[in-house]
Amino acid sequence: MEERNSKANAEDQHHRELLAGTAGGSLQAFGQLYDLLYMSLVRFIYRHTQSPSVVEEVLNDVMLVVWQKADTFRGDSRVLTWVLGIARHCAFNRLQRERGWQRIVDGPIPCECPGLDEARLATLDALEWALGQLSEDHRVAIELAYFHGMSCEEIAEVCACPVNTAKTRLHYGRRRLHTLLSEGNQALAADDFFEKTTP
Repeated sequence: MEERNSKANAEDQHHRELLAGTAGGSLQAFGQLYDLLYMSLVRFIYRHTQSPSVVEEVLNDVMLVVWQKADTFRGDSRVLTWVLGIARHCAFNRLQRERGWQRIVDGPIPCECPGLDEARLATLDALEWALGQLSEDHRVAIELAYFHGMSCEEIAEVCACPVNTAKTRLHYGRRRLHTLLSEGNQALAADDFFEKTTP
């Protein structure tokens, strides 16, 4: 846990330096920041839009805002937290424009992962299925905590909600996820997920 926090702090420090360079107009710093955040943003945007065709467009919208607003970053949170908040807002706006208020139904993320054994793929499939069963609020809280290593305060900032609401979403999301993964053949996946990835 301590090692993970140390790594996250080092990454954030590097992100802050690149964001400061971006605020100063450095295209090189902006390009490096883009490269470092790309995969986290693509996954996050896809989970919100469920549409591979709009991921790159939303990503471009996000990075345009980052370029334009880099000098407004106050430093109260990690850079990734700030950027994911922008991504959530851009994805929401995009969905409103394209689909109105239609509810988005989750589906599996297409992924080619060479080198993964069958057991690991089964665990990932079970986890993907279970995440798809959660409400959007609970799913986002789980993803931000477990896949992006964010604290409840950072989750609250990304989701624009009070910290206690973020804690509640994380608690109930984790409980529901554990229940879903513990049913039938998914029991091993539940134990595997919660033992190895506790924030």
